[in-house]
Amino acid sequence: MSSSSVSTKNTRIVLNERPKAGPITDTTFRTETVDVPEVKDGEVLVKVVYTSLDPTQRGWINEGRSYLPPVDIGAPMRAGGIGRVLVSKDDSLKAGDLVQGMFSWQEYYVGSAKSMQKKQTPEGGRDVDHLGLFGMTGLTAYVGMFDIGQIKDGDHVVISGAAGAVGLTCTQIALAHPKCKVTVIAGNPEKLEYLKKLGAHNVLNYKDADFKQQFKNVGLIDLYYDNVGGAILDQALSQIAPYARIVACGAISAYNATKPEPIYNYFNVISMKATWKGFIIMDHADRYVDGIKYLAGLQKEGKLEYQYHVTEGLDTCVGTLQDMFAGRNVGKTVVKIARDEDRNSKL
Repeated sequence: MSSSSVSTKNTRIVLNERPKAGPITDTTFRTETVDVPEVKDGEVLVKVVYTSLDPTQRGWINEGRSYLPPVDIGAPMRAGGIGRVLVSKDDSLKAGDLVQGMFSWQEYYVGSAKSMQKKQTPEGGRDVDHLGLFGMTGLTAYVGMFDIGQIKDGDHVVISGAAGAVGLTCTQIALAHPKCKVTVIAGNPEKLEYLKKLGAHNVLNYKDADFKQQFKNVGLIDLYYDNVGGAILDQALSQIAPYARIVACGAISAYNATKPEPIYNYFNVISMKATWKGFIIMDHADRYVDGIKYLAGLQKEGKLEYQYHVTEGLDTCVGTLQDMFAGRNVGKTVVKIARDEDRNSKL
């Protein structure tokens, strides 16, 4: 596309106010249209094709210390994305290149070529996989299971939030590992039926009236991959086996809570000589190549399915994020920003 045919206007969703407590509301974000900035030396103009929606984004709009600074009021909502270069003033990228970066919730992104990575989609893969299977969510599952969780042959692996973007991959990694028993936890029958179809040995609905008893019945846990926190984490801690590993990946049950639920069974970490460790995938960039190779291998062997929950249009970002916290997604959630006639990408 020639620079003369590039739009001069950019529609974006910005943070309007920080939620006082609880879920985001209709006034948390606002939509605005601004001029596309001039592309300077060393920069590129990217048309955003897909933007990522992740539970961690809820934490990014809170004040306070975290692994990234909070999104500023009036700034575009931070989000990973993939897109196509339209204009480049850097020798490392050219028009038409597929790139990945923190492009935010907007139609166009102008920034340093060094702030993004050029991507090549593997044979049989899809461009959107760079946000899902081969992106931060797939790699979070890989690093969490192997490096943090130290999965071993014959482990009883329990995964909460098992139908989400990370949990779905964790489940299939565990199922592919020799002689592991896999227990999964999700919130509705359709998700559990899908996880059962994948091969999970125990499927638990945390909304069932007798969930606690069902959970107790599965026995001791060697590896617990925690995506939700709260009461489910607390019960898991009561069932950990000696030398268990607890992977602290997410706490979606608490992100919208006014006050997180207390954890009573933490002393079991001491008595069972367990390891309880949190991590952020961005600290493990040296494992990305190995992770992608492993996940691509599982997919090629037919041992890994990956689902996407896709909505279309920038104006669906806020509602889709709300739906995620209501448990209405299976797999990785993305929003398609570019219209079909504008994008050079396959889903």
